[in-house]
Amino acid sequence: MEAAKPRNLGGSLPVPNVQDLAARPQDLTGTPTLLHRYLRPQPNTVDQLLDAPAHEQEHVPVIDLHRLLGQDDRAEEAARLRLACENWGFFQVVNHGIPEETMEEMKRNVMGFFALPLAEKASLAQEPGGIEGYGQAFVVSEEQKLDWADMFFLLTQPPSYRDLHLWPSNPSTFKNCLESYSMEVQRVASELLRAMAENLGARDHSDMTRLAATQGMRMNYYPPCPEAHVDRVLGLSPHSDAVGLTLLLQVSSVPGLQIRRNGGWVPIMPLPGALVANVGDVVEVLTNGKYKSVEHRAVVNAREERMSIAAFHSGKFGTTYGPLEEVVGDEEVRYRSLSVEEYVKLVLSSKLDGKNIMDAMKIT
Repeated sequence: MEAAKPRNLGGSLPVPNVQDLAARPQDLTGTPTLLHRYLRPQPNTVDQLLDAPAHEQEHVPVIDLHRLLGQDDRAEEAARLRLACENWGFFQVVNHGIPEETMEEMKRNVMGFFALPLAEKASLAQEPGGIEGYGQAFVVSEEQKLDWADMFFLLTQPPSYRDLHLWPSNPSTFKNCLESYSMEVQRVASELLRAMAENLGARDHSDMTRLAATQGMRMNYYPPCPEAHVDRVLGLSPHSDAVGLTLLLQVSSVPGLQIRRNGGWVPIMPLPGALVANVGDVVEVLTNGKYKSVEHRAVVNAREERMSIAAFHSGKFGTTYGPLEEVVGDEEVRYRSLSVEEYVKLVLSSKLDGKNIMDAMKIT
């Protein structure tokens, strides 16, 4: 019998709505204590590899899913995936089979949702002790620096995990569109995880594909930030994803995603129609560190808004995360095992701070 979705695993402290703040710049300049919660000690241009992005961008791995699943070029594409997982932790997925109209309609619905009046969005606000709904995540203290962003988070797979009262009826096509997009992205995640299992030599591919069993969808809105402060503000704090596999769809053309590489921050520009994939902390645990999650962050723009849709894939409640014996082999076990429930509680009680979840999972 499938384990039910637990309640009250943890939530986030309430914070101001950033889209509303950005629409009232006079209040920001007139209330320094309010803006202070968003200003970082160092400019976000520190450690940014300004002379490297073009060179690095050429080498961000691109995985052709059609070739990966085919016969003729499968070995070559599988080798490219292995390199991406071992050396980058990030890659772009093309020829993934998701209809272009499905992706474009999903973008339109997310833009339509964030364009709604604040009161209408606030009717879908997160409830105490929960992460689903409209608001923000990983705010665990009144002292921590805040991200210049709002989010709308929903559990989308399996259907039994959904809280449909939080699914908006406006835009009118949102629910049906999200359901279609969710299933397509889950399929892509499962196919990628199966290919990873083959690369790792796992006899039972379900050891990895089970990490596509659940899916949460985080829709991000990054409003413009006043020019005078944009270099001291982040849309999303540096972190690695505490899930199995993330697939990101860029909604607007404004850049913002950056990954930690070679001691600095490198921008990632999604290819047209591509999904940006990244290895999560759970895959690092299961592979005993062979595949590593990578820190990333989001910067904001002084003039333009940015939106994105991140689909997070993980294992079901009632199961356990831990290094796979078959993958560990004769090596030393580097990470401890935890139930999915305990792992989620750990994640939701922590702020976004580099690879702090992995630090907590390591055996010292």
